[in-house]
Amino acid sequence: MDIFLTSLAGQLQPMVLLTMVVSVVIGMIVGAIPGLTVSIAVALAVPVAIFLPTDYALVMLASLYAAGVYGGSVSAILLNAPGTPASAATAIDGHQMARQGLAKKALNIALLASAFGSMFSILLLVTFAPLLAKFALRFGPVEMAGLLLFTFTIVGTVSGSSMIKGLFSAALGILLATIGSDPMIGVPRFTFGNTSLLDGLTYIPLLVGLFAIAEVLKMAGEGFPRQSHDVELGSENKARNRLTGSDMKAISMPMVRGSIIGSFVGLMPGIGSTISAFLAYADIKRSAGSTSKVGSGDIRAVAACESSNNATGGATFIPTLALGIPGDAVTAIILGALVMLGVQPGPLLFVTNPGIVYTVYIVLFLSTVMMVIVGLVATRALVYVLRVPNLYLMPIVALTCAAGSFVVRNNVLDTFVMLGAGVMAFVFGRVGVPVAPLLISFIVTPPFEEAVRQSLAYSHGSFSIFVTNWFSLIAILLSAIVVVLVALAQRRRVIPA
Repeated sequence: MDIFLTSLAGQLQPMVLLTMVVSVVIGMIVGAIPGLTVSIAVALAVPVAIFLPTDYALVMLASLYAAGVYGGSVSAILLNAPGTPASAATAIDGHQMARQGLAKKALNIALLASAFGSMFSILLLVTFAPLLAKFALRFGPVEMAGLLLFTFTIVGTVSGSSMIKGLFSAALGILLATIGSDPMIGVPRFTFGNTSLLDGLTYIPLLVGLFAIAEVLKMAGEGFPRQSHDVELGSENKARNRLTGSDMKAISMPMVRGSIIGSFVGLMPGIGSTISAFLAYADIKRSAGSTSKVGSGDIRAVAACESSNNATGGATFIPTLALGIPGDAVTAIILGALVMLGVQPGPLLFVTNPGIVYTVYIVLFLSTVMMVIVGLVATRALVYVLRVPNLYLMPIVALTCAAGSFVVRNNVLDTFVMLGAGVMAFVFGRVGVPVAPLLISFIVTPPFEEAVRQSLAYSHGSFSIFVTNWFSLIAILLSAIVVVLVALAQRRRVIPA
């Protein structure tokens, strides 16, 4: 308790709190700009952080991380331009709410769910870190392959009314994901001699193209019409944007389930918050039933996605601190910064330097509280982004997306990828092909391929390894059940009873 109180007193110093406020604001801004991911913000902060005292460095890096994940939902809701890949699932229903004049409600729900998910994962981090980290450590390539196979079944839930179109979109995503170097032997695939493609297509340009550029092209085709929801932002609709008791009741269980899903995924190194958000979206769509509004502006979907991706962010610190294994790209950067600061994460950290562990706990908690305060203050101003005429707003969005896509790797090819993805998504929208299956399969395919091939290398090419492992077998059976249920649901749509 003495160590905890000492760490708490250190974090309540005025300069530490000021550092936290500045980091939270910067994290939210960076997260809201399409293309500028949380990873970029944290990576740029490391050269500064390593010259600061350890407490200040942890405050800066953890606050950027916590606020950046939420910041991605702002542009996803207001502009249908996800600021981070993890907020792509939020954009599906969040932007529809904004178009219906419920932008403030959507932002408040995203903020509340983000805070809930973060607090949930922090509670797990504090209470069950050693136990959960040991469980995560048992996950090898076979278990990972089973989990990612089950993730592919999300495609069925986001395919809309036509499974054929959904599968076509998913197959195209798989094809795009195979561009680059072979993950096992390094042989170039589908690069056509272009060295810029050796690292494959990065999902940031693809993401902003599929969502933001497609929206710009759609509005350009319509002559940049004025927002039909301008009047919805007036004072006469404050009641519609207020969170009611029934709203809180409706989103409570989706937030809990989303937080559980996000925390579980956060324990698995390398999966990330994007997959957890789509898993939560698929879960809420299945549980909501065929008569739900999921996909057209459902508050439960926004709550589930945001609680899930923020819970993943906190849970990734469990393997990072307890095992020295980074849970995702951001915690890998933070892990490197800790090592440069003379801190060695791992099982002995809890014994040799518990003050660092308590500092991480306190920083994550306080940065979440600060995120809520800043978010509530900023929400009112952010809503008025929708008042800017589309004729001026959409070109700014397009330029921001182009700049964001370029700075990911300082490669002009990524800008062309963004434009190509935007044109493709625009055409898909005209012919009724969903883009969500393409994005999901593009994200899931590389780790799935790597896990499957590592498993086969271990078993000398025998696929029996996937049915002799109990976790993998359960995942295969659940995937088969979900596929059958989705197929039956599609059949009932085609042939009404």
